[in-house]
Amino acid sequence: MQADVVTSEEFAAVKQSSATKALQNPSVRVLQSPVEVADIQQHWRKLEQSAKGNPVFQSYAWTMAMLENPSVVQSAKIFAVYDQQNLIAILPLRIEKQKSLKALTGLGEPFQQYSEMLLEPGYKPAEVLSLVKPHLQKAGADIIHLRQIREGSALYDYASAQFTEVGETDGAPWLELNHWDSFEDYLKSISARSRKTIRNQRNRLHKSAGLTHRVIRQGDPELETMVLRTLKGRENWVEAMGYASRALEGDGLQQLLLSLSNGPAKGCELIAFELKHGDLPISTEWGCLFEGCYSAYMADWNPDYEQSSPGKLHQMDVIEACFALGIDRIDFLKPASRYKMTWTSEVASVFDAVSPLSFKGQLYASLWLKNLRPLAKRIVLALPKGPRALLMSTVKKIIG
Repeated sequence: MQADVVTSEEFAAVKQSSATKALQNPSVRVLQSPVEVADIQQHWRKLEQSAKGNPVFQSYAWTMAMLENPSVVQSAKIFAVYDQQNLIAILPLRIEKQKSLKALTGLGEPFQQYSEMLLEPGYKPAEVLSLVKPHLQKAGADIIHLRQIREGSALYDYASAQFTEVGETDGAPWLELNHWDSFEDYLKSISARSRKTIRNQRNRLHKSAGLTHRVIRQGDPELETMVLRTLKGRENWVEAMGYASRALEGDGLQQLLLSLSNGPAKGCELIAFELKHGDLPISTEWGCLFEGCYSAYMADWNPDYEQSSPGKLHQMDVIEACFALGIDRIDFLKPASRYKMTWTSEVASVFDAVSPLSFKGQLYASLWLKNLRPLAKRIVLALPKGPRALLMSTVKKIIG
């Protein structure tokens, strides 16, 4: 039996209505070093376990992995809010230099998928953020640029009211697994047409060489190899399609993942899934398991199987595996792709927001972020795949 589904809007309303704690004796600290962060590990971990939403990219483990990069340490601005000596909120940010402009953005950029603030339940996000605001303004940036603020998060309402939205609003599909008693019950909620199509596609592959699926957990020596292989496949796909990805430039994401996998900080586990046709992998996916939520970070598939929609087929195995592992929730992350929407009807709105802090920041926001960048993006994406890939390759060579 399917339970009543709580939408992200209702979830946010419940969270707001439970905000009953008034700030008594608040203070703000700005942390900048791994040592300072490590000193509050116990309190940070306690806060992330009680915070609502999906703050995996603001977790202690993710933060410490980011701080293994010396350039991140030099630019870190981690705002810790206390009330009567109790840690009640953490907003991990850093100063990102963009040529002649300095932007205050998420500490995990460009690898984090959400901008979020860890917040102790019961406190009003607007009151806490109003307390932090003067410290943000004094951080030495030209603009505050928070990417991918998720509906239902502690930042969402405040950024909607106080910041300026830029770029295109997208969506992050999600699925609450504990709304069903079993995977079989959940599968009945999928449209009959989709179930039939997927069943036929899987049967064709089964008859030829068979389909097998496996889960690779942290500690398995194959995990690192699979993650790096997926990264390479994703890089090749982005290049072939003529797209651009800041996260895939250089080896920053690879180093972060190795730090997450091998570092001493715990709480955020890498987990991977692989679907094979015979002995040949046709789809791989990996992500982060944090506080009962699996965030599907990246997927790659064998282009020879494109007609079989391997990503969509594999998602069924991933969801079944998550049921078996006792995972409560799957966050498919942005964007709200068609293959993701086969498996859920729940989508949280996601948007980028800015708040200029200088005249230079105002020009950057109004001219580039709100007007020229969206126009350039529309023009490039309207090009056929071949010319678009050639254009992006040429631009990269020019930029160096």
